Amino acid sequence: MRVTPVIVATSTLLLGLFLFSEVHAADFFALRAKADAGDAKAQYELGLEYDRGEAVPADSQEALKWYGLAAHNGNRDAQFKLGVKYHYGEEGLPQDCKEAVKWYQRAAKQGNSDAQTNLGFMLYDGECLKKDCTEAVKWFEMAASQGNDVAQANLGILYSNGVCLKKDYKKTVKWLQSAIKQNSATAQQAMGVMHAQGLGVQQNYAEAARWFRLAAEQDDYLAQYNLGELHALGKGVAQNYREAAKWYQRAAEQGYDRAQTNLGIMYEKGQGVPQDFVTAYMWLNLAAAQGNSEATSSRDAIQGKMTPEQIAEGQRRAATFASETE
Repeated sequence: MRVTPVIVATSTLLLGLFLFSEVHAADFFALRAKADAGDAKAQYELGLEYDRGEAVPADSQEALKWYGLAAHNGNRDAQFKLGVKYHYGEEGLPQDCKEAVKWYQRAAKQGNSDAQTNLGFMLYDGECLKKDCTEAVKWFEMAASQGNDVAQANLGILYSNGVCLKKDYKKTVKWLQSAIKQNSATAQQAMGVMHAQGLGVQQNYAEAARWFRLAAEQDDYLAQYNLGELHALGKGVAQNYREAAKWYQRAAEQGYDRAQTNLGIMYEKGQGVPQDFVTAYMWLNLAAAQGNSEATSSRDAIQGKMTPEQIAEGQRRAATFASETE
């Protein structure tokens, strides 16, 4: 780990004094003194300050340095932060599964619910660790019991699909409701599915639409797609192709292939949007590139209605979108 020379840290700190109040600066000096003395909590909080760039200009390397010191001194939140940075290869650190797992485990054993949740995902997906449903559920349950909404939502989903756990829709609803109290978009989307399919609750498309909308407004792409579906079909809401296209587009822009396919077909037919074969081709081409067979068939079918120049423009737009969203 690179340690920033003292002279750089000093000049950075002095710059910060011009930007913030004397009270804030005094608080920062006190925090720095504690951190220099080896206080793990202060070291972690100092790392946060450099991450936030409020008391001092943001400095990712200084943040990493202090997170590292705090983590080695046993601070569980810093251990989680360090795990995330190794997990995703942030701040110049190499992407390192072994280091990520090590720090997640240390934080999780001390009760950090975010680390417990991430370990659950790794064990469920078989990422960095051997796939182990039992262990995944164990970590999810530990995090959920501490009120972690991500773990609660995913426990609910596991109970609903019968993967790792025996299907139990009552438990699904229980965990989803716990996560919904914390405004979890994942849980809202899942609750919408429960109402749309009548799983554990009475089937009610209007109620499904309500939950989908709440999650969609938080940019959950599955909820956006499902809300588009309800508007396209007129289930639980009035049939409205314009609304359907709007929500398909929001999900399509997040890369969801099924939304891209439906949006492409709407542009082909002029449903809810002006008929536009080039735009239709663009969205269908993007979905086809993800292996969506319906998109491939629809894209190939409209080529006969297009000029070579239009096809080339559709391909260009698709390539531009793909490169801008990488």
